[in-house]
Amino acid sequence: MSLPTLHIFSKPVSYYKATFNASLLGEQDVLLLTRDACYDQRAWRALSANHTCMLSVCAQARGISALDNIEPLDDQQWITLVEQCHKTITW
Repeated sequence: MSLPTLHIFSKPVSYYKATFNASLLGEQDVLLLTRDACYDQRAWRALSANHTCMLSVCAQARGISALDNIEPLDDQQWITLVEQCHKTITW
């Protein structure tokens, strides 16, 4: 089993159309939504069935809640996730 890669996004899906394709995701990879990517959580879930998380502090700052199929993470959980992943890519 390969170790997962953490893909961190800070903008809506439409911003990444020219640079990101879901085929770049490995089976075990994880998506982390931060900043304005939190607004577009439905589109991120529609794009990929991979495990998707959202920084709670970013969601709270924007007055939104994570959908049922998106895992909210506090700062300590985010650090743990980074430690568990083989590499991290910030898009």
